[in-house]
Amino acid sequence: MKIKELPIELRPREKALHHGIESLTDEELLAVIVGSGVRGCSALEIARNLLSSYLTMSSLANTNLSSLEEQFGLSEVISLRLLATFEFHNRLNSPFYQHRYSIQSCEDIYMRYRYLENFSQEVLALIMLNKKKEIIKEKILYKGTGNNISINPKEINAELIISRCHSFVLIHNHPDGNKMPSEDDLYTTEIIENSAKNLQIKLLDHLIIYPGGYCLLKESLNNKKRIN
Repeated sequence: MKIKELPIELRPREKALHHGIESLTDEELLAVIVGSGVRGCSALEIARNLLSSYLTMSSLANTNLSSLEEQFGLSEVISLRLLATFEFHNRLNSPFYQHRYSIQSCEDIYMRYRYLENFSQEVLALIMLNKKKEIIKEKILYKGTGNNISINPKEINAELIISRCHSFVLIHNHPDGNKMPSEDDLYTTEIIENSAKNLQIKLLDHLIIYPGGYCLLKESLNNKKRIN
């Protein structure tokens, strides 16, 4: 039976969209990865045949390209997609990928994001950390035009909540080479910091990266508060 002939609520993609990817069976997950069927066999039937022949997901994950193409008549594209999925899983479970990068200093962050020195447009990056200051997630959150960027603290808060982080670091660049934070930089950082405090999440610092170096924005912010 073709997947299109199934009731909508039983189709793997629609089921995943409405109930979450975790609601799918092994067979349905494989069908989503396979994507499309071959002559006389739907993606769901291909998935069923694969699980029936290999018995376990582990043995299936150790198959090879020629086996998939010869035994099941799968195209090279579908076979490679399956193999890529299994390899991705293997890498995620390797010690290398399970090790989280730990931030020990602002210098570590600078070296990690030094490439922003070469950007011609201003961008804002967000690094979210756990209690051990290990990176949970990092993301280029905004891209501006030239030396301007529009930042919405609510969007940053949403990222912080989703990641369940303990603290975070902001990084943005000054393509014009300015080594000092602008008044707008200071104002926006203070708003973001205070907003995150309400979530009990700490802003560790905000780095401004410019060609040849960086400065710490919170230091400038604290100096301004002392003067005022």
